[in-house]
Amino acid sequence: MKKIKCLLIAFVALLVTGCSSNYDLNFDIESIEEKLTITMSRSEYENNYETIASNKSVFDDNSTFYDIEVIDNVDNYLVTYSHKFNHEDYFNSLNLNSCFNKIDHDINGSIETISLTGFKCLQGDNLRVIVDSKYKIYNSSAHIVNGNKNIWDINDNNKDNINISFVIDYNKKYFNKDIITSIVLIIVLISLIAVLFKRNKKTRRKKVWFYIHVMIMLCFR
Repeated sequence: MKKIKCLLIAFVALLVTGCSSNYDLNFDIESIEEKLTITMSRSEYENNYETIASNKSVFDDNSTFYDIEVIDNVDNYLVTYSHKFNHEDYFNSLNLNSCFNKIDHDINGSIETISLTGFKCLQGDNLRVIVDSKYKIYNSSAHIVNGNKNIWDINDNNKDNINISFVIDYNKKYFNKDIITSIVLIIVLISLIAVLFKRNKKTRRKKVWFYIHVMIMLCFR
């Protein structure tokens, strides 16, 4: 097998130079869904097929295995390993404990606090870690925050100093402010259109079509 150059998560010691990986975590009240998605060339996939297809243990006792999905995209392969945990099991998982030297996890009522440091699973290319939830995430150390999606890009330059930390409040659902703003603007425009219909026919047509155009732009922006 070729020398491994990408993500070395405990259950995926199979990746080669040039691969890209996304590590997604979705937090819910009762569960954490873990998903590792690897994009690899056809030759990389074919040369490592047996390792890719073999069972990958979730815990060190080999009692549970990851679900594996492979998608053939003609030019490359998309390989996904996934599992849904309860919260306690995730923090005892083989993957997490193999890739971080220090794991701090605390649940206090509806508040869950997480800090992961001492990352040791990267040997080459980038790994993107994505944490998401329908509940509010805050106090995040993410490199990028897109709505409620928190993103860390790990590479050779920052892997020794990476800190993945955040807090989730399960009493507060996340609301996209852009969507709320758009809804408010649409309501205002509908009200303006209603007022215009009450005015004379000559001026209302042009204005009505203008506001309809604005509404369409807001809906599809």
